[in-house]
Amino acid sequence: MAIKKLTKEDLTYGYAYTYSTKDVEPAELFPGQERVKSAFDLALSIESEGYNLYVSGPESIGRTIYTLKRLKESARLKKKPEDICYVNNFDNPLRPRYLLLPAGMGKALANDIDWAIDALKEELPKSFESKEYEEELTNIRKNIESKKEELAQKLVDEAQSHGLGVIFTPAGIKLLPLVGRRIVSEEELYANPRLQESYERNLSEFEERFRDFIRELRELDHTLSDQVLELRNRVASYVVDKVFSRFEGRYMEYEGVYEYISKLKIELAKNSDLFLSWHTSKGNLAFQKMLEKSFNAFRVNVLVDNSSREGAPVIFEEVPTFQNLFGRVFYSAEMGVLYADHMSISAGSLHKARGGYLVLRAIDLLRNPFLWDAFKKVLMHKKIHMPLHPLEDTLMPLVGISPEPLPAEFKVVLIGDPYLYYLLYNYDPEFGRLFKIKADFDPVVDIREDLVEAFPRIFRKIVEEEGLRHLSADALSELFRYGVELSGSRRKFNMVMGHLVDVVREAQSFAKEGEFIEGKHVREAIREKLFRSNLLEEKIRKAIGEGKLILRIEGEEIGQVNGLSVLDLGDYSFGKPSRITASVYVGERGIVNIEREVELSGPIHSKGVLILSGYLGRKYGREIPLHLSCTLTFEQSYDEVEGDSASMAELIAILSALSEVPIKQYIAITGSVDQLGNAQPVGGIKEKVEGFYRVCKMFGLKGVEGVIVPKRNYDNLLLDDEVLDAVERGEFHIYTVDTVDDAVEILTDMSAEKFHKLVMKKLREFFKRATQIGRKRGV
Repeated sequence: MAIKKLTKEDLTYGYAYTYSTKDVEPAELFPGQERVKSAFDLALSIESEGYNLYVSGPESIGRTIYTLKRLKESARLKKKPEDICYVNNFDNPLRPRYLLLPAGMGKALANDIDWAIDALKEELPKSFESKEYEEELTNIRKNIESKKEELAQKLVDEAQSHGLGVIFTPAGIKLLPLVGRRIVSEEELYANPRLQESYERNLSEFEERFRDFIRELRELDHTLSDQVLELRNRVASYVVDKVFSRFEGRYMEYEGVYEYISKLKIELAKNSDLFLSWHTSKGNLAFQKMLEKSFNAFRVNVLVDNSSREGAPVIFEEVPTFQNLFGRVFYSAEMGVLYADHMSISAGSLHKARGGYLVLRAIDLLRNPFLWDAFKKVLMHKKIHMPLHPLEDTLMPLVGISPEPLPAEFKVVLIGDPYLYYLLYNYDPEFGRLFKIKADFDPVVDIREDLVEAFPRIFRKIVEEEGLRHLSADALSELFRYGVELSGSRRKFNMVMGHLVDVVREAQSFAKEGEFIEGKHVREAIREKLFRSNLLEEKIRKAIGEGKLILRIEGEEIGQVNGLSVLDLGDYSFGKPSRITASVYVGERGIVNIEREVELSGPIHSKGVLILSGYLGRKYGREIPLHLSCTLTFEQSYDEVEGDSASMAELIAILSALSEVPIKQYIAITGSVDQLGNAQPVGGIKEKVEGFYRVCKMFGLKGVEGVIVPKRNYDNLLLDDEVLDAVERGEFHIYTVDTVDDAVEILTDMSAEKFHKLVMKKLREFFKRATQIGRKRGV
């Protein structure tokens, strides 16, 4: 006999605290999460590719808090990452280059370049207005003019030898006939055919030589321009070198920086006209504002400045979008076209997290499939590209820039639920390669000494952070008990602290005065929380009380049992008693599950009913063939029935119908059964027991009502104080059983052996009837 009638002492649970949160030190603790700690230890110790982390667990269990805490601890021990700068690529302006400099050096370089530009705005105009520059420019011009005069005289002399005179005009050089020493005018030339013929002959003979003279004169003009330009560049280069000599030595040792400065100095010297225009436009603010945009080509865009950072960065991107992750390029409209340069680039979280850690919520990242794909490419190729949004290029014409991709050096931590993890692992081929470590938070942990000690310290920190009143010892005890109830087992605790924190917040609203939130305030908050959600439960109970849902909880009935089921509404679940009836007759159909016939039976429930056939066959079918038809149903049930927690009640209803032994209606039963007749544990025990108790209380407790549950569900009997008090007063009873036979004896007050003999007797009668019918039919 494994029947046990439980007392209040058997059902009492909880852990009583003798001190309040005011008496302990605050701490961020995560007891019972050794698996998570081990995963983080491994992930933070391996820098190899793919050892990113997926933090799995339900909402409000502390995934984000724990993640940021561990990452910040690790980040403090790492060195500062480099500053990230983007500069103009003078060879290809549409492909800006990046520079990596030690933390703080990027800002210093940008400031030095800005200072140099401002200095050149003053120094270059001074140099071009200097006496030395003017004298050298005059000498160059005089030298060229002298050579041009010599060449012109030579031209005149050679032209005279061919009977031609030379006339220099603003429009160019003219050759006309020469008669004696007089140059004939054009009117006279065209009026004298003989002179014209002679002129054309002489001109033809001198034409090639004349072209040589013209070419030499043009070359002298070019030489003048080249020498003036060379002078300007030489002066500008000298001034630029002089300005840059103040700071460029500080950057000699950094890769790529000195090369950039060398090219920058050349470009500044080439564009000295910009600085001269700035000087001459003083007072014209609009023109100077336009020129200022041109100076941006020489400036340094410090994308990420790590000068004030201590250790490596930990970036939690709460709103991951293309722009927030990859950065953005700010375009300005010019003549109807969007235009941008390297100064238009701004950093995204990928840039800011370089050298450290990037934390993201997986669901936020996956809501945009384009974003997830682009993000994976960063992790696979270890480069941060700055792609346009897939729809951005449809808006209007643009002159887009494509910044040089930056090396991606950071570790990613995704935070999500277990279901999402398995979806990604099974359906995304790259996910397992990129996120090799899973840190799995356990929402329900064993109650150990470290958990009991940590609980007040955890809530000390919470009440301080949120400005709540301290929790008294009684309040701590009630809150801990609530956490045990949420776990569903007296040996475990629900670590989803969000539920408990909500109760504390709401309890404060009931604590009108005093320094502490007391236990009564916590109990009231829990009651109010249930009251806000139990409208449907009350309506169902009211329908039972009005007789619209037929439920008998007194007397005895044959083939009818009060089973217990649970309705889960998401934020609230409650127990609902249901009439389970069985009707038996001679036949060959076996057990007919009416719910299954009308497609209202879930697969697990259908399996449970089929197991009953196995039990009947094993228990009774060894002696005689079973000629049995039995219809089984949940009365007044119009929704899908799922689960096997009613299989023991269903079996007893069938056996009662066969034995014609009535079943006590004031005792409900829950539990699964196997083919051997063993009572197996089921879920929702608390809700089922309390649900039946409330119905019994509504009709008036007579001291005989109770519930039968599997013995293995003992730890799940986390009942509220009202039920416990009723048990103590003997008004309500809870029994635990190991087998179906135990339940039979409670429900019938008959020994199991005698009960089974009555069942066997009925089955023999069915066999005889079936045999007689078969003989009459000639079978």
